[in-house]
Amino acid sequence: MATSSTLRRNEAPPAPIAQSRDLGHLAHTVQFYGEDSFLLDELSRFVGTALGAGDAAVVIATKAHRDGLAERLKSRGLDAAKAIEQGRYVPMDAAETLAKFMRDGWPDAELFTEAVGSILGQAAVAAGGTNSHISAFGEMVALLWMQGNAEAAVRLEQLWNDLLQNYSMSLRCAYPMSGFDREYHCDSFLKICAEHSHVLPMETYTALIDEEQRLRSITHLQQKAQALEAEIAERKQAEEALHRTKVELESQVEQRTTALRQLSSRLLSLQDTERRRIARELHDSLGQYLVGLKLNVDMLRQSPARQELWSEAEVLMQQCIAEVRTLSYLLHPPTMDSAGFCSAARWYVEGFGQRSGLQVTLDAPDDLGRLPDAIELALFRVLQEALTNVHRHSGASATEILVRGEAERVVLQVKDNGHGIPQELLGRFRATGEGMGVGLAGIGERVRELGGKLKIESDSSGTLVRVTIPLHTDGSGELQV
Repeated sequence: MATSSTLRRNEAPPAPIAQSRDLGHLAHTVQFYGEDSFLLDELSRFVGTALGAGDAAVVIATKAHRDGLAERLKSRGLDAAKAIEQGRYVPMDAAETLAKFMRDGWPDAELFTEAVGSILGQAAVAAGGTNSHISAFGEMVALLWMQGNAEAAVRLEQLWNDLLQNYSMSLRCAYPMSGFDREYHCDSFLKICAEHSHVLPMETYTALIDEEQRLRSITHLQQKAQALEAEIAERKQAEEALHRTKVELESQVEQRTTALRQLSSRLLSLQDTERRRIARELHDSLGQYLVGLKLNVDMLRQSPARQELWSEAEVLMQQCIAEVRTLSYLLHPPTMDSAGFCSAARWYVEGFGQRSGLQVTLDAPDDLGRLPDAIELALFRVLQEALTNVHRHSGASATEILVRGEAERVVLQVKDNGHGIPQELLGRFRATGEGMGVGLAGIGERVRELGGKLKIESDSSGTLVRVTIPLHTDGSGELQV
């Protein structure tokens, strides 16, 4: 192996031994460490050497580190209490000192000089004058780093460098290496190192005293770095592939959701068309047949024979005509085509109250006017479904219906005094649109197709179903539960 005397002129020397001592005056050193015990051992040598030589020492650290340092100085035979009394040793709390010059998350230069510079000046005087040497240790920068304020930590290192020009001082900072465990820490880590005249690695390197061990250690670190870079590159490729897959799946889901909504809307439209056709046929065909049958029965009634049978037949035919008319109107109320939604709603609510036995009140304006056909039909289907649910499931005795027309929207509200909807069903409906039957799901789809909002509120005092449909829509609807 070549020695330093045989190295060629352009050859780099081997990796140096990391020494934490004899770094000279005006040195600004950063110490990285893994274990607190290692930091305290190094710090006790740094501060103990200064105090033993009659110099001053200023330590700005956490309480745990100040206490640990005091124990180690005592074990070295140094009287820290006497040095404190003399003013040569000044231990200070890092967080309290930091608070004196931080403003809005940034170190103020004037306040820093005032807070720290005055302490250094007093320590220098206590040690024998302005030419005496000071050994200063601070971990306020480490607190800023651990708070996630990396830029402020770098700025504070720069302020220390400015202050270093005014004193004969050896300055040391310390950071736990565990705080630099992410790839994005690299740039800030290099900036911190650049603000120091000396960088001391953590104990796993400083423990190596043999040149061969140091070279092997560096080679091992290089291998780890290479492997890490390869893993990072592979991870980025995997993340990019996963992102592309996610985008494709989201696109497919969106396309299929749009297709399903279009299909659902189409099915609802076909259902309404078919209901309209069946209603017309019931009215025009079967209804007419029954009317003709009634006329024939009327003529047969004039015969005195079996008079009671003819009367019974007439009653049955009257019931058939009424049922067919009711069924026809329920499928598609003819009054809605001629007079609008409010007229159809009044007719339906009156018949529903008679059939169900519920107390039903309708508050609807007389001057609502005509609405677009799709909106009137949607409102009527919502009214039908909501009242059907009240009758079948709520256990209510009364229902209030409110219709309001505004300049830009129309509102339909159905409120009952029943026992309410179980919260778990509301939760499922909120999350998936399922769990409360196809009726409410159909209402939600109708309202969404028209760009409106469906809102359902329920507790032990009853349930409220509120539909708001804009008169001019952009096609984007909302479901609120």
